[in-house]
Amino acid sequence: MRSFKFPRVRFVVVLLLLPLFAAAQKVTTTSDTSFNFQTAKRYAWGKNHIITRQGRANDALIDKEIVRQVNRALAAKGFTEDPANPDFYISYEAGASDLSVQMEGEYADPKTASTAATSPIYGIPQNVWYSVDGHITFQVVNAKSNEPVWKAVATKKIRDPHKGMKDMPKQIEQMVSKAFKKFPPPQAR
Repeated sequence: MRSFKFPRVRFVVVLLLLPLFAAAQKVTTTSDTSFNFQTAKRYAWGKNHIITRQGRANDALIDKEIVRQVNRALAAKGFTEDPANPDFYISYEAGASDLSVQMEGEYADPKTASTAATSPIYGIPQNVWYSVDGHITFQVVNAKSNEPVWKAVATKKIRDPHKGMKDMPKQIEQMVSKAFKKFPPPQAR
């Protein structure tokens, strides 16, 4: 009878752990299907915005990794970075959803968000985060008309933001890979 209980316990444990693994990225995309990505193969980077609670030095590392992963994803799909003669510009806005949501859709300098505590909260350590929603919005703009032609919003729950820099390259690679999985969008006929 014991042999029957063990598989049931294992099954229950797996079911209980599934939500931890199901916290995958969520990606939504929109596109202008009249833009022809079949002939528009050259891109340049626009102005990117990043704001996290990791500090400026780590924000710079995150920025470099996002650009590196996007360049890699676009090169794999036959696109070439050409700042002198682009067909489209690509840019991103990234950070924690609560910080970056104030920037979404804006290309002006973001407002500074304070991470300093205003008063003590007794019984709760002030530098503890249980989780945060990481957020990257990629936008592709037609270089001739300056009109948006594609946008992807990727979010991912990060369980321990203080340890986030440890596996930051892997997390960014996953988010970029999923965001650009269906890029370029099909053109309307």
